Formats: sequence, structure tokens, C-alpha cells
Amino acid sequence: MKVTVNWEQRMTFEADTESGHKVKMDAGKPAGDNCAPRPTELLLCGVGACSSMDIVETMAERGQQLDSLKVEVRGDRPSEYPMAFSDLHLHYIATGDIDPAIFKAALQESMNLYCAAALSLKAAKHVTYELNDIVYSLYE
Repeated sequence: MKVTVNWEQRMTFEADTESGHKVKMDAGKPAGDNCAPRPTELLLCGVGACSSMDIVETMAERGQQLDSLKVEVRGDRPSEYPMAFSDLHLHYIATGDIDPAIFKAALQESMNLYCAAALSLKAAKHVTYELNDIVYSLYE
């Protein structure tokens, strides 16, 4: 996989993806113009979307009726550089005619086997995800 990131002005960049899409990124003021997400926000978006795609596919394969799925992703970082994420927490909110045990299995398979975005960030010291107020660790 490859992306090309082009500097536009100040702290605004545009990435061209291998799949033919463009993604803008920017920094907050005063360094940037705050016209697009931060790159680190996009990392969190990628983990949330990647695992959600796995779950949607797995639930359908297992005959589960998923009506909605939302994931809130929180990344904690120190205030000093290099400011790499030290902790990630994903809170999944799902509705539909679903078996909680099947959803849990789909979620754990995604986070431990299929979600390349989450697994790529495994260098984070602690990655957790949550379903129905139960917190799981990526390292389980």
C-alpha cells in the first residue's frame, strides 16, 4: 500500500491514496489553518473504521441483523514529544437483533486478527476496546 502526501501551504497537506482518493490534513492554529483533520485523528479514524468494517462483514456472515454500529475512539498521548499514543480505547455501540456472544467474538477477531490498522498500532502500550460496558485488551 502506498500514499503520496503533498504539501499545499502552511501546515496543509493532501494525500493521494493508492485507491484513488484524496485526504486533506492540517494543523490547528496558529501553525495551521484548522481546515482539515490532524494526521493523528485520521489514525484513530482508521482504527475505528477498519474494525467496524470487519464487524459488519462478520456479523452478516454469521446471520446477525446489525442495524447500526458506532465506535468512539479515544487516543491518549503525552503532552511532550514524541507524543505517540500510549493508550487507545474503542467503545462500540451496536443495535439490532444480535447475539452479544457473536458480536464479542467478531470484535475480538477483528482486534486480534483482521484489523490491520489496530494491529499496526500495537506498539501502543495499552490498546482497549469496549462493548456493553465490558473492556477488553488488544493483548488478550
